[in-house]
Amino acid sequence: MRKDLDNILAEKGAEALLLYAESYRDANMYYLTKFLAPDRFILLKRVDSEPMIVINSMEYPRAQKESIVRDVRSYMDYNYLEVVKSGKDLKLGGMKFIASVAEKELGKGTAIYVPPNFPTFAADVLRKEGLTIEPMFDVIEKARETKDSSEVEVIKTVQMITEKAVSEAIDTIAETDVDANQTLISKVDGRKQPLTVRKVKSLIGHKFLDQGIVNEEEAILACGPPGADPHYTGNPDDKLKANTPIIMDVFPRSERRRYWSDMTRTIVKGRASDEVKKMFNAVYEAKNASMDALHAGVLGNDVNDVCCDVLEKAGFKTIRGGKRVKKGFIHGLGHGVGLQIHEGPSLSELYKFPLEENNIVTIEPGLYDPAVGGVRIEDIVEVTKSGCNNLTTMETCLEI
Repeated sequence: MRKDLDNILAEKGAEALLLYAESYRDANMYYLTKFLAPDRFILLKRVDSEPMIVINSMEYPRAQKESIVRDVRSYMDYNYLEVVKSGKDLKLGGMKFIASVAEKELGKGTAIYVPPNFPTFAADVLRKEGLTIEPMFDVIEKARETKDSSEVEVIKTVQMITEKAVSEAIDTIAETDVDANQTLISKVDGRKQPLTVRKVKSLIGHKFLDQGIVNEEEAILACGPPGADPHYTGNPDDKLKANTPIIMDVFPRSERRRYWSDMTRTIVKGRASDEVKKMFNAVYEAKNASMDALHAGVLGNDVNDVCCDVLEKAGFKTIRGGKRVKKGFIHGLGHGVGLQIHEGPSLSELYKFPLEENNIVTIEPGLYDPAVGGVRIEDIVEVTKSGCNNLTTMETCLEI
């Protein structure tokens, strides 16, 4: 949470932080300001002091009204035009301006943290101007891993909308007819036509737009053998088939509040094969066992081990221990969700760190077979002291 930021900085030996980014795509800048701006601006903060932002003249009045940062200043407060014109060219002059603001507000003797995506050109110029710049991983990102109640409520709202849209899409699939080639056939304006990936994604996307959330990244809708690739999104013209596993992995974001959610369901229109049923039952058991193992203090890799134990006991291979397998469980169990769809903490073999209360993570075991396709089930949960709260309420059902 934001209140933890000063302690995280101090633990890493930093005396201040400096950001230079826009806030539509940069999660750290939005997190610290709650202000959306398409152009880069400056944020500075000393440990145990309130942050300040320095922004262009056009955005200055809006930033004063909308940002949670109280100390908002204009570029013109720092002789912007004069400093930029002093550079060899305008872009280098812009970097020199960042250095002049940082020097004035933070000083040359201060150990200044910058995030890994801080512009290299800017870091070089700041160092040449005598400032101490220290790129560090997992500072603001670590603070973001634990969510306050308002953040959780936004994610819950996005998840609720997601479930409604996916439920309607599944109903659409369930109501189709099946032709001689096992292709699903739907009626559109009284005309029968194959149900395609494009049609189902369009249905989901329109439902999202009506509710103020967006599919910023393409949702996964994978039918049959191509679904053995966990991130195969589905060709828009792919025709959905009966008696075949269909993976629906949907992860939209709130357009205004910026938080994501993430959910996966695997369905079969008609009858699933014995192999698909076996895969589904194992994945379902692994999901439940993994959720039972969750609580504040448990190591992320230990929860991943619980999942692997269940799947291996059911006769499926996993990549645990670095094994190379062609079919089975071929990815980690889960990841954090917040202002980014993939953020910390992780539930994987490599993450040997304790989970914390108020982490929001996915639990998404899956099994994959190039001859059959994939089966994946994913819920999003909040870690608590003694367990977890499942933010996903949608039922899990294989055959429809």
